[in-house]
Amino acid sequence: MTVLSLTPLDVLMLRGNRLFGGGVHGGALMPPWPSVISGALISRALADRNWIGRVTAKPQEAEELIPQALGDNFSLRSLWVWSGRDQRLWFPAPADVVLLKGSTSEASLQCISPRKVPEGLLCSYPLEQLPVLDVKERRKAAESVWLDVEGWRRHLKGQPPEPSQVTSSAQFWSLNPRLGIALDAETRTVKTGAIYTTDAVSLKADVHLIAVFSGENIPREGLLRLGGDGRAAEVRSADEHIVMALKDIGRPEAHWKAFRMILATPGLFPSGWLPPGVEKDEKDGQFRLRLHDFSATLKAAAVSRYETVSGWDLAHQRPKPAQKVIPVGSCYWFQVEEGNSDVLQQLYEKGLWPLMPDGRVDVRRKREGWNQVWFGVWN
Repeated sequence: MTVLSLTPLDVLMLRGNRLFGGGVHGGALMPPWPSVISGALISRALADRNWIGRVTAKPQEAEELIPQALGDNFSLRSLWVWSGRDQRLWFPAPADVVLLKGSTSEASLQCISPRKVPEGLLCSYPLEQLPVLDVKERRKAAESVWLDVEGWRRHLKGQPPEPSQVTSSAQFWSLNPRLGIALDAETRTVKTGAIYTTDAVSLKADVHLIAVFSGENIPREGLLRLGGDGRAAEVRSADEHIVMALKDIGRPEAHWKAFRMILATPGLFPSGWLPPGVEKDEKDGQFRLRLHDFSATLKAAAVSRYETVSGWDLAHQRPKPAQKVIPVGSCYWFQVEEGNSDVLQQLYEKGLWPLMPDGRVDVRRKREGWNQVWFGVWN
């Protein structure tokens, strides 16, 4: 595991997938897609070896050169935010943790628990149990909630996080609207009336991105071109106390009777919301995860609203295909039927890619860091 600290030297242009042109606003995506961070490291590693020209001239060589530069197992594992003000690591809260607006600090943080679907209730939800937020009165849920690393550890152990362990993204960055004018691709002159605005992300003082990677020969110092417009960011090895704080977070344990699987990076699943490797048993209608001699039944799921990812392929100078994405923090509850839960270690280290159907593994997306998961006990 290699842990890097990324410090932008300017605002970041982290555009989402929404198309925009004259008179349209382009919103920023924060935290950025895994491909933004891993792509910056890949470009830096190729530049260090003077291979950028080779990849540009012959894009097909990229699949050979990148493993040579960074190893076959290079991948982003997770992306955190470090706040120097409170000396803590932060990550978006999982889908089964809710912060309620307008409530007292003691009662504001609630955890979702699966409950058996009542008889007579008809809905399109296909699983046996519904994720339920059990509160006395209805309140709106806060948005952009982040949980610190100790809160995450408590949550994965089956203990409720403390209210002091949550915050909002407003503590880490602000958005800076920018005005732009579109250019004609052929003449390189401005297009009449093609004025647009876009958001720039400005990290607050002493706030850094913390990226966790697997791989070899990963650049540990110098500069990166990060996000749209190639804005500069300083890269360096994270301090030892940050590395120790992230050690083994989300690692599965042996002999669990039930567990939660939570997305540590966004998911690209071939079957929509359903994780790869989970298939419906036609005999009893249950959805089961099978891995070697291990079997677990999917009892409930809390999946946030779909997002869309695309991007620009620099080597081929064309857009990447648009794909539906399962957001970070989406949670799946499983009950173990057969085998030992320590077999989940393979998924913790490699993500959900070993469960992909034959021929469905996208090597580039795998390298970028999609489909990484953490595990926690389900009491």
